Amino acid sequence: MLVRLDSTQLTVTEAPLAFAERHADAIAAHWNRRVAAQPRLWNGPQFLFTDVRVHGGVLHGTAHRTDYAAFLFWRDHRRDGSAVHITGASLGVTTDGAIIAARMADHTANAGQIYFPAGSLDPGDVAGGRIDITGNIRRELAEETGLEPPLADFDPAMVAASIDHAWYVARRCRLALSFAECEARVRAHQAATGDDELAELIAIRSRDDTDRLRPYARALALWHFDDVERGEGR
Repeated sequence: MLVRLDSTQLTVTEAPLAFAERHADAIAAHWNRRVAAQPRLWNGPQFLFTDVRVHGGVLHGTAHRTDYAAFLFWRDHRRDGSAVHITGASLGVTTDGAIIAARMADHTANAGQIYFPAGSLDPGDVAGGRIDITGNIRRELAEETGLEPPLADFDPAMVAASIDHAWYVARRCRLALSFAECEARVRAHQAATGDDELAELIAIRSRDDTDRLRPYARALALWHFDDVERGEGR
């Protein structure tokens, strides 16, 4: 399902996440297994959500503090709807018409998967008791790629893909660089910071390129290309 959004209202609560409490032992065991296979995984803080709904062009939800271990267990085992994952994603469109995607490095939890720069919402995205999803989208893009377009280069509206109790909220960004220039910027960023989360940058230039994407990312890409055909996207 794809939904156009005007804004989000994701309010942080201090109430515990019932899903994490109910599965605490299984979460710990699953985390130990994952770390044994991928030692560079980090159990950082993040949010899972309850009471998620869309009303009047606004995505509402209640954000519960939890950690990456709980998210991984939820993702890998029990997407039962008692918890919902929300993440931000950027649709960076280059001057030569490509959407910037990336293949994830082998040491990450999404090894080999291809999607757009994105990241889970965490306490650093909270302002005034609410989550700033645009701030998350811009931060993740900068951290992963070194690209830091100004807010004015992002479309005002958002689009969200909802699949299997997860929401992927995207904002399209008009980058002032070609794909080749973005590749060079990413390589320089990785050399300067040591960040190696992205194995390679991938240009998504048409519908024919979308089959390799994760399902939610493919849905977002197809929405963009539909916009291009209508003359609304670039």
